[in-house]
Amino acid sequence: MISLSNIELTLGRRAVLNGVSLNVRDNECIAVVGPNGCGKSTLLRVIAGLERPDAGIINMPNRTTLGYLPQEADLDVEHSLREELLGAFAEVRAALAEMAELEHRMGETDPDSPEHERVLRRYTDCAHVVEHQDGYHLDSLVGRVAGGLGFSNADLDRSCREFSGGWQMRILLGKLLLRKPDVLLLDEPTNHLDLETTLWLENWIKTCNRTVVMVSHERATMDRLAQRIVCMEYGKADVYTGGYSKYLEQSAAKREALWDAYDRQKKEIEAMEGFIRRFRYTASRAALVQSRIKMLDKIERIEPPFHPTAIHFDFPAAPPSYRDVLTLRNLGHRYGDLRVFSGLELTIQRGEKIGLVGVNGAGKSTLLRLLAGREPPTEGSCEYGGKVRMAYFAQYDTATLNSDETLLQAIEAEAPTQEAHRSRDLLGAFLFSGEDVQKPLRALSGGERTRFRLARMLFSPANILLLDEPTNHLDVTSRATVEKALHSYTGTLIVVSHDRVFMDRVTEKIIEIEDGKLKVYPGKYNDYLAYKERLLAEQAGADEEEGGGAKTQASAPTLSRSPQAGPSRSTPAAAVPPRMDKEQRILDREARKALSRQKQSLEKKIKAVEKGIEKEEARLAEIDRQLASPAVASDYSRLAPLTEERRQCVARHEELLREWAALHEEMEKLETSG
Repeated sequence: MISLSNIELTLGRRAVLNGVSLNVRDNECIAVVGPNGCGKSTLLRVIAGLERPDAGIINMPNRTTLGYLPQEADLDVEHSLREELLGAFAEVRAALAEMAELEHRMGETDPDSPEHERVLRRYTDCAHVVEHQDGYHLDSLVGRVAGGLGFSNADLDRSCREFSGGWQMRILLGKLLLRKPDVLLLDEPTNHLDLETTLWLENWIKTCNRTVVMVSHERATMDRLAQRIVCMEYGKADVYTGGYSKYLEQSAAKREALWDAYDRQKKEIEAMEGFIRRFRYTASRAALVQSRIKMLDKIERIEPPFHPTAIHFDFPAAPPSYRDVLTLRNLGHRYGDLRVFSGLELTIQRGEKIGLVGVNGAGKSTLLRLLAGREPPTEGSCEYGGKVRMAYFAQYDTATLNSDETLLQAIEAEAPTQEAHRSRDLLGAFLFSGEDVQKPLRALSGGERTRFRLARMLFSPANILLLDEPTNHLDVTSRATVEKALHSYTGTLIVVSHDRVFMDRVTEKIIEIEDGKLKVYPGKYNDYLAYKERLLAEQAGADEEEGGGAKTQASAPTLSRSPQAGPSRSTPAAAVPPRMDKEQRILDREARKALSRQKQSLEKKIKAVEKGIEKEEARLAEIDRQLASPAVASDYSRLAPLTEERRQCVARHEELLREWAALHEEMEKLETSG
């Protein structure tokens, strides 16, 4: 269906696409992978016609319709959700409106007149458009897709402005799915979706009979959907048959073969260059020297296999501030008739590291914007303490990034006068080197935008960081660097993230927004999850006893006491029915003790496995750091054992993850049976 031949594109003096050739077949799903900044999103934009290549040819059948989902939402926020989704049917709605007008005209014209015949023909054409796109059931189609993406019927009449950034991305995705273009171009479509919605989208893609080209970092999604994997490296595209797991096997074998070929060629070149240096001025060997010079000129140099590197940085030391950093007094906010939250009371003290959690749309990003002063609250106040210096990382920042200003110019503008000379070094720490620093901001990929926005925070030391999804689009090794930097940061931190491992490693207190109120949980993120699970189990047990032993479905727990006190170490004794005899009570008590012992044993095993997982992840990060070193990459005697150790480490890590999942499943069964 789509053919790309030798596509070349340079942005900011950097060759992003360098001779890309690719054939996309009808009704197949292709996943595009590769490190941040390798040109994945650019490739989609070229296919979509949003970027014109400098060279090469793109062929596709006439009247092929393309649907493109970018990484960031761009909606008309004045529209309601229903209006925005119905916007996908512009042609159908226009045809319906014209049919209504034509019906009126047919009633006013003579049935035997030529005018009536012309109106009737046009009416038939419009009816064909409507029927072809199921235009008589638009509201039903909109409701079905909106429901699949997690929206309720009540949401359909809400303004798009009221939805958080993640939900706005769902709106954009829903609009695209309703259009049903011939080709879907999806740039990280699952980035803001929960598991349930991701599974719904995967099923939709499987059954839509459309051609799909998607950029993704989700291994499970690619394994379920992709027939081929396109790996972008050095501006070129290598194609692998099968899903992501098969791609990993094939690419590892190919990389090993490339290293062998690169190493052999390097030794051959060094031998020829040594011969030339030794005998260049020996007359009897002149012919042999010239022969080797010609051979060197004809050799097509093999590029060393690509090894992704990670960013490296630390946040500046936090300047001292007063003990009370931030105080919320009766804080509330609303968008029109929608109340996001109200009556928030909270004091945040110096050095606290807080994770802000809640379901999508609960108001996490809104609260961070209020704390950062990006918009005023509609109720109450947010007061900073003395000597507070704040830095804010927004989840979406399209306004400052859609410009022709280069990376270097933008960083130099952030730097104090006496530190402008550090701009290139700082960009280098975030993997922008050489001609990359002249890249315009508008041309940055999702991962590059995240790296740039982190980099520009470092010139101005802050003692409170407000971070909204700071690791979005970052690869695994770069994410580990952010975790390390935040772990050693000495100031105050408030962070929003959907990454469970990241939250557990960088936070020491959890604040949940639920039903417009704040609930505070001391401890790390996993402690918060365990506490919620215990509350759910206690509630289920209470419901069962109240119902005379009948099992009832537990609802989400609501805390009636202050959660600051932490998880209770003992469960209140339930009222014993008067007719329960002594023997039955003894049996029940023994059963509870046995269940408690089983749970304690499982918890110990889970903790041991989690320690093993952390150990393997730390070793993997260290191996990846060494593999990224040019000295190691060029030394096969060091590279080979490291590569083998990494393979074994990955295998152990995956086995531990399977064991961890099995233990948790066993724990869930115990809690259900208890």
